[in-house]
Amino acid sequence: MSTYRLISWGANSHSQLGQGILSEQCILPQNVDLSGCSLRLEVIRKIVGGAGHTLILDTDGRIHSCGLNDKGQTGNGNIEERNVLTFQKICSLEHKMVVDVCCGWDSSAALTRDGELYVWGSNRYGQLGLDHSVFPAISQPRRILNDERIRCVSMGLRHTAIVTESRELYTCGANNRGQLGLINPKTTEPYILLDTFTKVPELTMRGNIENVACGQYYTVVITKTQKDMYNIYVFGDNKHGQLGFCPKTFSETRLWQPICIPLPGARLDTPIQIHAGWSHINILNNGVVSSWGRNDYGQLGHLLSNSQNGISIEEGLQHIERIPRIVQLSVGSEHNIALTDDGAILCWGWNEHGNCGNGNTENVLKPEFLSIPSNSVGVLIGAGTGHSFAVIKDIS
Repeated sequence: MSTYRLISWGANSHSQLGQGILSEQCILPQNVDLSGCSLRLEVIRKIVGGAGHTLILDTDGRIHSCGLNDKGQTGNGNIEERNVLTFQKICSLEHKMVVDVCCGWDSSAALTRDGELYVWGSNRYGQLGLDHSVFPAISQPRRILNDERIRCVSMGLRHTAIVTESRELYTCGANNRGQLGLINPKTTEPYILLDTFTKVPELTMRGNIENVACGQYYTVVITKTQKDMYNIYVFGDNKHGQLGFCPKTFSETRLWQPICIPLPGARLDTPIQIHAGWSHINILNNGVVSSWGRNDYGQLGHLLSNSQNGISIEEGLQHIERIPRIVQLSVGSEHNIALTDDGAILCWGWNEHGNCGNGNTENVLKPEFLSIPSNSVGVLIGAGTGHSFAVIKDIS
């Protein structure tokens, strides 16, 4: 019988690592004690985190959370419990079959099998799709009423995007850098913020929307054409070239409405996974990771000869070379974790809090293997803004 373990490392100032203690950081992976909760490691489906909190979703549709709770982002209903030190089940959703979760900076969302969306945490910028003057924060999940089922959801720093069953995109929250992809039709000026999910009409005729990923101040949308080809549309902040256009040659530092970007070198007839960091993007396509955007912490996983001021954009996608085939990828604000097809774990990028788990706090410019016991393999990975997780399995 296999033995599973949950390990975590990185920033832990609010106990977002679930280790039962508050500490500035944990620079090497440590076991997470789950003896006080009902979570079974072998059925963990997804691990994701915000600035100081973490959500774990299992295949039974249950969510466990820990970490910073000053805005109710752990969803336990007790906003006075500022830091939740160990993982606890979100009881108000235990009778729902949750199939996906995501986090913003200090907010959270869950999607059920029936296409229902539940949100909680900070709503200061309307990122929960509720009136921010009435609901500045919510301490336990609240359902967002929508006319149709929702297929997928993603959160950025202070904005949220959903794709409906009819493959349309809706966004809400802050729009200070165009991350909602919406212009006020009455004034022809960008909205400052929207606290109601609003359709992005420019994408309606561009093909079926497959998925969406939100970065810090930008949004990436994957569409699929009738010929089963995939395209990528982007909008929002492009200060670091995270939209795929070099800021030195592309005059706009912000795109207020969606634009399609070229993907030379990618197989557009196979599924594309987009993983958005604060200011860089990773694409997982056929086991290969490609990236663009900001690179001053090594978050792109490769050194570029023309990198200047932390901006690394070249013609075409830049593949991360000399690494095994990747089957899972997770991205924090500026660091990355990848799982290979043989169960090894790779980390690279920002490492100020030990986010890459190599025992120091120097940034990791190229992917490095995480040290795990020789008789173990990784089976799942996850990341928050500055913290990291993995489920490992003993094979002996």
